[in-house]
Amino acid sequence: MTFCVIYNPVSPHFSQEILDYLVKKMTEKGFTLTQVLKSEYSGHVIELIKEQDPLCDYIVTMGGDGTVNEAVRAFNEIEQHCVYAHIATGTTNDMANNYNMARHDPKKGIDKLVAEGVETYTDSILVNGEPVCYVSAFCYVAPIPFLVSTKLKKKLGHAAYVVSALPILMKKPERVTITYTANGETKTVSTCLALITTSKGMGGISLYRNADQNDGKFEVFFLKKLSPKLVAEIFPKYLTDNINLADYLKYAEAFSTDKLDIRFDGTLPKHAVDNDGNKAEFELTPENNELHYTIGKKIRVFMPPK
Repeated sequence: MTFCVIYNPVSPHFSQEILDYLVKKMTEKGFTLTQVLKSEYSGHVIELIKEQDPLCDYIVTMGGDGTVNEAVRAFNEIEQHCVYAHIATGTTNDMANNYNMARHDPKKGIDKLVAEGVETYTDSILVNGEPVCYVSAFCYVAPIPFLVSTKLKKKLGHAAYVVSALPILMKKPERVTITYTANGETKTVSTCLALITTSKGMGGISLYRNADQNDGKFEVFFLKKLSPKLVAEIFPKYLTDNINLADYLKYAEAFSTDKLDIRFDGTLPKHAVDNDGNKAEFELTPENNELHYTIGKKIRVFMPPK
């Protein structure tokens, strides 16, 4: 079995030592290395995966959640031939959590992948046709991941998100009115935060601890009420990664579905929709004020079962 490695050299936890360790462990397991390729610019992983997919049995990426996003985008645009695996070397590494891997220790992640990895599938989401690997969100704290400066993330790591979130959490959240259709029902709600996800969490925080990324559905959470008292309760849990959205269902509209249509009735979110920590490529306007969510392709992956 052959494998190719694609790495992001600027991800905070990447090093030549980690790359050599991955190649050594995969080779000891009986895999044959074909190429080691460097991602040199935004979107390059998409191009490299499309190029390498027919040429090897496994593609392993090394990088952060943005690297996984590019991989999923690539696989949504082609007929996938290889099996995909990922070693987390980024800042928050939400996808390491989803792939049952060590979040901030690449060597432990490599050891677990090589020793316990099995082939399975994970869902992806399409948002207005844009592939997303694990989360799409808007309003309140949703834009923090793409508003935080790269320099601050390199300096503080995950703490950069905490520092950036604090001033936002202390402000009165913006609210938007939406009309949505899902599971055969149409409703109108006012929300200050929307999360549409297949993920166990986002921004380095576990939110759905038992999320299933291979059930053909995504979770929808529209937060309707947010008081200073609730913020004061949530913030310490945010700092210690102890938030469980199931504890706050009385404040929200929450359900699972495989298709969701949203129309903004009046005011649009102040910031763009966040897709996998990135600013969405599409723009909401008064004329184009709808979001359409569907399940994208299932991605064939190599990962530990737990």
